[in-house]
Amino acid sequence: MEKIDVTVDELRLSVSKKKVFVDCKKKYKFQYIEKKPRKDWDHFTFGSFSHKVLEDFHQYYIDQQDWRAEKTPRHEIMTKSFKNAIKEFKPKLTKEMISEAYNYMCLYLTTLEQEFPHVLSCEEEFNLSLGNNIKLLGFIDRVQVDDDGVLHVCDYKSSKSDKYLKNDPFQLLTYAFIMLKKDPTLETVRGSYIMIKDSFKYITFDFSKEEILSIEENFLNCAVDIRTETEYEASPTSLCNWCDFMDFCPEGKSKSFNKPVFGAIAW
Repeated sequence: MEKIDVTVDELRLSVSKKKVFVDCKKKYKFQYIEKKPRKDWDHFTFGSFSHKVLEDFHQYYIDQQDWRAEKTPRHEIMTKSFKNAIKEFKPKLTKEMISEAYNYMCLYLTTLEQEFPHVLSCEEEFNLSLGNNIKLLGFIDRVQVDDDGVLHVCDYKSSKSDKYLKNDPFQLLTYAFIMLKKDPTLETVRGSYIMIKDSFKYITFDFSKEEILSIEENFLNCAVDIRTETEYEASPTSLCNWCDFMDFCPEGKSKSFNKPVFGAIAW
């Protein structure tokens, strides 16, 4: 009997890659198979810039091995982090972005007067094998431990609306899954979206071990769907206007409308 070759190419998955596939398979094809050029969006630049400021700010305290480091005024660390981020993103930043981010970081320092989080890591990278030549990759914005001893994974969000997040903990569940794989003794992992533009409000979920473990099957099922997909049909919505690949997509153009200018609306 002839031997059947069941070897499959490596499939690299992430939260965003899975989301793109589920939301619009045509966009998935453009982005991950054809690798068409992507656009620079002001709201993405603002989000990345803000992430970098917060990362450098908390990384200082991690490096000092003192999560409070009371001897150094916090505003000095924030100022240094802000200036370094400007240098990195300067070609893409506008005065409006810098001014808006500055106001939010000042607000963040005020929130820290009430509670200063014990941050363990920033931008923690993971690369986990799920078997069948599937890898789960990504970065966790922030991992901290709360006063009650619960491990807490956090993701910064720079949109003002939290409507799409309140019932969508999938990203945080994925990060909780990574933490559970690192420490199987965990019974609970907390997860939060931190809303930069809403006074750094936390949208928080507490996940049980059973909930967290269910994520693995979710990714494995998605991998099967990706490997067997052949049609890559579009799923047009009003969000197509912000798609990197709308110029290549007739279905997306049918949903087009005038693009807003940064600062004109709440992103």
